[in-house]
Amino acid sequence: MDLLDPKRKFVLREAREGDLDFLQRITQTPGWLANIGPRGTETREGALAYLERSFLTPYREYGYGLWVVEVEGVAVGLSGIVRRPAAPNPDLGYALLPEFEGRGYATQAGARVLEWARNRGEWTCLDAYTAVGNEASDAVLRRLGFTDLGIGFPEAFPDEESRIWRISLAR
Repeated sequence: MDLLDPKRKFVLREAREGDLDFLQRITQTPGWLANIGPRGTETREGALAYLERSFLTPYREYGYGLWVVEVEGVAVGLSGIVRRPAAPNPDLGYALLPEFEGRGYATQAGARVLEWARNRGEWTCLDAYTAVGNEASDAVLRRLGFTDLGIGFPEAFPDEESRIWRISLAR
């Protein structure tokens, strides 16, 4: 799936094996490790397993997942819909490389994902989860129109206190 602007400068596309270096890099950033957690991507083999488990399998099984965010051909982050077995609703996920934070890319990518989800018509709402104190991600979700449901232990992460967000997909 490619979600792109008319000039092809801002694209959301499926991850592929050629993205392994990027996936290793983004999953080892301090922000990722603090707010999302380790994914076993320290080695190339681990990154390949992560690509298969967290990207390629969801694309095959559901037709969606996390997509690579490209700006003028450069991979700057990830955004998409994550389906978690224990969660009541799918959720919006996103992350950027540190040098691309603060430029509006997470909000722009999130808006594209929400538009895609509304057009798909499969869900009435999407959730999102942020680490407590992750003010930058909280601000992105507010800009996208999510409602803050408070801090708790969501079914998706029963051992982790998180801020829980929800947005209606009704038009």
